[in-house]
Amino acid sequence: MQRTRRSRKRRATFAVGLAAALVAGLVQMPAAPAAPRRAAAAPFEASEAISYIIPTEHGDLYMEVVHPMRNDKIVNAPVILTMSPYSALGRGGGEDRWVPRGYARAWVDVVGTGNSGGCFDYGGKREKETGYETVEWIADQRWSNGKIGMIGTSYNGATATATAVTRPPHLTTIVPEAAVSRWYGYSYSGGIRYSLNNEFIGHEGPESITDLNFDKPLLFDFGYALPPPVNPQDENWAERVRSSITPCDELEHTTRGYNFDLPNYDKFWLERDYVKDAGKIKIPVLVAHNWGDWNVKQEEGWNLFHALKNSRQRVLYMGSRWHGHGAPGGDYAKFVDDWMDRYLMGKRNGIDKAPEIISQTADSDGPGKWFKGTPKTRNVVIYAQDFPFVPPGEYNWKLMPSKPNAFGATEPASFPSANANTESHANHHGPNNHDWRWFEGAMLRKNARVFGQIRVQIYSKADRKWITFVPSILDYDHDCHTTVGNQHMLKPECGTAPLVSTTRGFLDSRYRNGLARPQDVKPGNYFPITVPMKPIDYTFKKGHSIGLQIQTEALEWMVPKPYPGGCDHPDAQGQSCPNVYVDWAGGKTRVIIPVVDGPKDDSHLFCIPGKHKKGCKHEEE
Repeated sequence: MQRTRRSRKRRATFAVGLAAALVAGLVQMPAAPAAPRRAAAAPFEASEAISYIIPTEHGDLYMEVVHPMRNDKIVNAPVILTMSPYSALGRGGGEDRWVPRGYARAWVDVVGTGNSGGCFDYGGKREKETGYETVEWIADQRWSNGKIGMIGTSYNGATATATAVTRPPHLTTIVPEAAVSRWYGYSYSGGIRYSLNNEFIGHEGPESITDLNFDKPLLFDFGYALPPPVNPQDENWAERVRSSITPCDELEHTTRGYNFDLPNYDKFWLERDYVKDAGKIKIPVLVAHNWGDWNVKQEEGWNLFHALKNSRQRVLYMGSRWHGHGAPGGDYAKFVDDWMDRYLMGKRNGIDKAPEIISQTADSDGPGKWFKGTPKTRNVVIYAQDFPFVPPGEYNWKLMPSKPNAFGATEPASFPSANANTESHANHHGPNNHDWRWFEGAMLRKNARVFGQIRVQIYSKADRKWITFVPSILDYDHDCHTTVGNQHMLKPECGTAPLVSTTRGFLDSRYRNGLARPQDVKPGNYFPITVPMKPIDYTFKKGHSIGLQIQTEALEWMVPKPYPGGCDHPDAQGQSCPNVYVDWAGGKTRVIIPVVDGPKDDSHLFCIPGKHKKGCKHEEE
């Protein structure tokens, strides 16, 4: 083992390529940990950062530790560990929070990055196994009491989960924050490659411009993992340099991460799926995320939490829909302090009695209340239909809580798949229906808090072997939004905010039955498909409507998938080739919404013309 003392004050070393990426706005650094509580007294002093070399099967890893000290001597202590691939941009964080309270704070460069040797593995086997070896090596040191907790945001949190699924005996707890739990889900959703987003014009504002993930894995392989180790005083430095600059798996990472046609969920992605192995984790796990995270999508935390079937204690702590990539707000920082104190220090502070879910809801005005406990939800179903009972001049394509009454014409709702649509454009021009189909829900009689995943079921056909669907759910405020000439107009008293989708989903029809093997549909035949929306905790307010936008692409969010050739149905006409036909008459196109304390009769939630008067503006006026 080699140790060297280093000043805790350091500058981040930037490679030229990384600096250029920062200027271009492509580098999304993990958000800083939540602001710590100020300790009433600091019983421990902090050492300078001491560096260590950890030998592992896949290369020597570099670690820096700030130790708690008393009387100028290092104190035996529990360790709070972060394993990070971002060390080329600087190390450390949290020393001032943890060390004065008696914790050692450790920071390890992920294999193949920073000063560590070996090959970068993009969440794969090498990262999992070196995580295991790191925890056990730390536990064996005299300055460690054998209890190690891992915490980190973004990739730094993913390494905690990756380590936990290998079950190192001395890993006591993990706190993954805004962390990837299935690496396939970081690049793709339903077989569609993510791109950018449009949240900057709505819920989150300009900060979400950097809430993207199209630059990965390129930025990891040819950015963070590129600079070689820079501590030549270490006797193993040359070997670490050799192992880190040797061509590794960069080409495979790139081809797997940027497959714009058929990204099958195969062995490569299974190796990087911590959700499927989460049942192996028995230690306490605190999963933290924000409902508005469109970098590491909120479903990453949601799915991991629900897969932790055998954890001694699991808690899902979710910040609001209005907050993006990073740790939640509210009392989260104090909760983490208490969590670590309980499981690393043994303090009986009641945190083990905490509710499984702590969540901040939101509505169209911004972040809302914090709720504790698992909400009791009931599915409310609303059906897409050409609603016959609307006043003259009103929009007729509706979402209603009863199945369609197919009087007279039952022509399907059709629109062309132009491969050029943006979600923002469709939301602004909703009733035009020229590259999408807009369904407007009935007005709500009371607030409806939605918790979990909305599912959109579409029964459709096309003269093609496959279609992509990117439906979105909107919150439509009748007091602020109106339609003039089939164009969305915002009333002046409501400011300048455009209509922005509350949540959305993505699915290539070839993956409708699973991601492992694509299956074509039969051209010209109707088929069912269910698109899960990203999970939310969101309150649609009384007087608002829940809207559905069915579209085949949203170019702010995805890499488009142009359909090769023309029609695949022998009887199709040339102009109908790009058309999508949505069958609504049979009640098979519908939206299933998990509503907290939802009514037994779905219709009681909505204002139905001619049926409800109380709380319904159209009847009161």
